[in-house]
Order: sequence, then C-alpha cells, then structure tokens
Amino acid sequence: MIPDIAIVGGGPCGLALAGMLERQGINYIVYERSAEVTPPRGGCLDIHRSSGQIVLKEAGCFEEFKKYARGGYATIHSLLDHKGNKVTEFGEGRDSPEIDRAQLRRVMLSSIPRERIRWSTPVKSSSRNEQGDVILEFEDGTTASGFKLVVGTDGMRSKIRHLVTQVEPKYSDILFLTLFVRPCNPYHTALEQLAGQGPMVVCGKGKKIWIQRQGDGHYRMDFGWKGPADFPSAGEVNLSDEDAVRNFLLREEYFGGHTEVVHDIIRNSTGPFRTWPLYYFPVEHLNWPTSPGVTLVGDAAHVTTPFVGDGVNCAMRNAWVLARKIQDLGVTQEAVAAYEKEMFPYAQDVIARSVAAGELFFASDSPKGLLENMASPNRLIRDEGDY
Repeated sequence: MIPDIAIVGGGPCGLALAGMLERQGINYIVYERSAEVTPPRGGCLDIHRSSGQIVLKEAGCFEEFKKYARGGYATIHSLLDHKGNKVTEFGEGRDSPEIDRAQLRRVMLSSIPRERIRWSTPVKSSSRNEQGDVILEFEDGTTASGFKLVVGTDGMRSKIRHLVTQVEPKYSDILFLTLFVRPCNPYHTALEQLAGQGPMVVCGKGKKIWIQRQGDGHYRMDFGWKGPADFPSAGEVNLSDEDAVRNFLLREEYFGGHTEVVHDIIRNSTGPFRTWPLYYFPVEHLNWPTSPGVTLVGDAAHVTTPFVGDGVNCAMRNAWVLARKIQDLGVTQEAVAAYEKEMFPYAQDVIARSVAAGELFFASDSPKGLLENMASPNRLIRDEGDY
C-alpha cells in the first residue's frame, strides 16, 4: 500500500512532522539519505517553549526530551568584545534548553515506528509524470510515486524545491570555520572555566566567535568572517593541516587583533576543521503559488542564517502548522495552501530579522549596534515567549 505522504528528509523538521502524523493516524513514509548510525552534523540546538517544545508535545515525545534537555546555566549567553571585555549577559531564566542533535533525533524517533523510516535512501531527483504525479528517483535507480503529498524537508540543497519554485537560497557573504576542544585536551579545563556551560559570543572587528559546550562536554567553536562561500578553494589554507589552520586564524586580518584569550583558544584547538557558509532564502520570493501534491518545510523552504536562534524552531513550528492543516482538511491541496499562507509571513520575519542581526554581529564596531538594538523596542533577537 502506497503511503499517503512521503517525507523527504529525516532531520528535526521531517521527524517532527512524522511524529505528529503518526499520532493522527496518517499513513506516511520518511526517506532519509544518511544511515541511522550516522550522527547528525552541527552544534546543539535550543528548543523554545513557544514553538519547538509545543511540537515535541504534539509529537508525543516531550517527556523523552526532558531527559536530555540542558536548561539553567546552559541558556545564559555571555557577550564579549574582541578585547575580551564582557559587555552583557542574557538568557537567564529562559525556558529554551539546549540539546545535542543526536539526542534530539533519538527523542523524536521514540514516537515513530521503525518501519516508517527508510534510512540510507537518498533522493537523487524529483519530477512529474504526464499525469502530474510526483516521481521520486533514488540514488540506487529505483523510483517511488503515487503519494497524495510529497513534503520536502531535505534541507537547503533540497531535491524537491524545484517543483514549487526555481528560486535558490542566497549566500549571506558570511562563513564560519568550526574548531573543537575536547575533554581529553589539556586546555579543556581552562576553556571550561572561561566559557562555562552556556554560549560565549565574541564580537568585534567584523568577526564573530561562537563557543558552546556540547552534551558530552566538548566545546564547538565557530569562527566567522565575511568571505567567499567556497573558502578555501583559492588555496588560502589546507584544512587538513592543523598548524596551518591555527596560523591562518592568528593572522592580523582574521583574529590576530583579538584578545590573547582568543589566541590561546585557537592555539589549543583541534580539528577536523569544517567550513560552514551561511545561506538564506530571499524573503521577496517566499511566496510561490501552491503546487499540487508537493510542499516544503524547514530549510528546504526557508533556510536562514542562525543569528536570531530561530531556525530549527521555525522549521518545527511550520511542520506543526502543516500537520494541523492536514488534520483539519485532510491530505489535500486546500490543506497545503492553508499551511503555506501561514508559513510564508512567519518565515519571512525570521529570515529578515536574522539577516539584519548578522549585519550587527559582523559590523566593524560590534557589539555596539547589537547592544543598542537589544535595548530598543524593535529587538531583532526575541525571546518574550520563552520565560
């Protein structure tokens, strides 16, 4: 029997949708490109009380989530300038606990039957046949079709997006290079005393550093600047050469002009070093007409930069909206249209605020403008619903 709904992508958004459809009794299947044992890439996520946590409750896995969630000190952000001066703290008392991506996946899978997910099944392409039905072609050459609805939750490089729009995400001109300090590193104790359990953010001279303790105790550190998306293709540095990467970051035009504390962090960091170029979907194009039998949720629809901390929560919330519309209207084009009508303005707001916040984080005199905005009535980083 062909499932009513195919969910292409088993990240937080796709699994959230699956969990909610499961509770509704909807017949669905999830196609995920990675193997079940492959850990998700990326740092930990903060799950907001006013969005992501609602979704976990709707999906029936909130109690499981509470076993792994890290609140308290893990929600307190410290903001420093490039000279090492702490300029503010924020987030204390916020009900927006952190959780590692692998833990979040484990939480969500607790409410989804194993047979509902096809692991190691990457979608190569999607198309429509002469009758207008969506055809999924997989990397192994097989195909699947006959679904009432195909939901693309397969991220920024979605194989489904072209069925609803030809517009692609836009590069933000900002990239991060990720470094690590693990518990076995002799420097770990010093960094733990410096950064604590919550995120430590360093801004200034057009750069940003995000340092955050992960669930197993290691620190992930993202060093960001404005540069080309294909860095280091021009041969600036060999990312497999740890000494070369450290020397590169210590150049005056990168982080050599920062406080000696930052220099120590760089000198004691290890790889594997990974680049993270940031993209966002142009808000003026987030308005396509509803396409029969297909829709997008999460980064496939509205990828954003991370500067207001709403990306995964926006994605999960919009999965919740789609599930609710399906519950009310069935697996119909009417349900999809109702979902997209609500999704577009919500995602447009998150993207616009995040792009604007990114400019403040990476301004030459940062964090001056960021602090002014945080004290204004038109704050870009909002958390009113999470206390």
